[in-house]
This record gives sequence, structure tokens and C-alpha cells, in this order.
Amino acid sequence: MVRNWKVISYCMIMTCAVVAMACGNVLADTLGLLILCVIVSTVCCAASFWALPLVIAKANVFGYLQMVCYLQLPGALDSFYLAEEDCLPGGPHFSYTFYNTVSAVIGNIGGLFGVTVFNYIFSKHSYRLTVNITTVIQILGSIFDIIMTKRRNIHIGIPDHAMYICGDAVVYQVCFYLAWMPVVILLSRLCPRGSESMVYALMAGFANLGETTASSIGAIIMEYGWGIATKVPFDFTNVPWLVFVGHVMCPILIMPLSLLLPQARICDDINVDGETVRREVQNLVEDEVESTESNDNAVRK
Repeated sequence: MVRNWKVISYCMIMTCAVVAMACGNVLADTLGLLILCVIVSTVCCAASFWALPLVIAKANVFGYLQMVCYLQLPGALDSFYLAEEDCLPGGPHFSYTFYNTVSAVIGNIGGLFGVTVFNYIFSKHSYRLTVNITTVIQILGSIFDIIMTKRRNIHIGIPDHAMYICGDAVVYQVCFYLAWMPVVILLSRLCPRGSESMVYALMAGFANLGETTASSIGAIIMEYGWGIATKVPFDFTNVPWLVFVGHVMCPILIMPLSLLLPQARICDDINVDGETVRREVQNLVEDEVESTESNDNAVRK
């Protein structure tokens, strides 16, 4: 505890931030929740650079901002897909069994496929390139939701259940895991020796806090801008705009944020300075070669 007092202090700051966000979501009004999101994000990101080594702090902040930039839309898509005929004439009208069970099982299978594909395609590429590519794929996967909320799939003859399974349930899960894997691998490689579990739990928890913040921001946008009416008269016309802004436009910000990641390949081991261990070994070999040549020259003389 003495050696890692900064990290422990950061854990306490994050705990207070989580409690504050929970209370804000329950008790605060929309403006108060917005102010709380800004304060929590600023304090936690600043404390990350104070408590952690620079390369770990940058990766930690990136994991948080990556979750924040992909806005969650609480109630919007769920209400659209589960609305009954009298609420949304001509809508998907999914049952709870299909929406929460069948599609979830299929989505988990798609997630396993995404992890396998990531291992074969992206494991030899850099973190920055991988994050940019997977972000683009994730954005393209969100187009399926826009197509369904605009009911374009019915116009081209694709049933809602088939479109949802082939699109949101499978494509989204594959895209999600493709975008999630680089950050998780990076977090596991950056944890300092002797405090691996504590730092990894801290960084993973901060990413989860980012997802909570994304839900709060999504709720704020629905309150201030494009709200939906789930009481008579029902109105879901803003759902496509919410998906477009939250799942297409905002995730574009992840690409410039990838500069926070170290310049290393996913398969490389990284030290606390963000340099690959392979480079360190090469430098040691070069130094040994130079030392051997110097000794040989001295013996010849």
C-alpha cells in the first residue's frame, strides 16, 4: 500500500466518481447530470495522469473515452424493437423471448467468431491501425439499426427477424469484440509487475465507468434533443437520428484518440515506457556486439 499509494488514491477517487454518477442518475435533473458527467470525466482523466505512468495513463484514458464516444441509447432501441402493434404500427414487434434470449445466444456466437477473426487478422498489426479499422467496421455495423428504424428492410423484402439476426445480433457483436480486443490486450500488457491485478481492475473499471457515462450522455441527448414518446401519442421518428449521432458520428472521434496508444504491435511486449521489449533486446545485442568488437580491437593492439 505504501509503494502504490497513488494507485490506491486513484481507486478511491474512482469509487467516489461511481457513487456520484449513481446518485446523479437517480436524483439530478438533466442539466445537473450533464455537469456531473463533465466533472467526473475531467477529474478521473486528470487523476489518471497523476497516479499512473504516462503510457498506462494514456491507455487508461483511451479505454474510457472509447466507451464514452459510442453513446448508449437507453430505452430508444429497446422500445422500438419491442413496441406492440398499437404502439408502433408496422414495427418489428419482437417478443421478449426472441429479443433477450434467441438473439443474445446468436450474438454470443458472433462474439466468439469476432475474437477468433481478430486473432488471425489483427494480432500482427499495430494498436493504432487495429483500433481505426475496427472502429470503421463497428460504425458500418450500426447501419443495420438505421435501416431497420427507417423500415428500409421491409421495402427491399427482408423480414425484421432475419435483418436483426444477420445485422444487429451478429454483425454488431462481431464488430464490438473486434473493437474491444485491442484495448483489453493492451491493458493486460501494460500492467506493472507486482501490482498487475490492482492496476488491471482499475483500468477495466474505468472503461466500465465510460460505458455508464455514455448511457448518461445518451439520456441527456434524448432529453434535450431527439426524444421519443412511449406514451400516447407514440413517436419514434427520432430513433434513426439518435442511432446516427450516437453510433456513427460520435465513434469517429475514437480515431484521433488512438494517438494515445503506444506505437507497438499487438503481439509485442511493452514496458512501462511504451517501448517494445523486442527493441530493448535488439539494443542489448547491439551493445554486446560493440563491446565484443572493442575488446577484440584492444587485444589486437
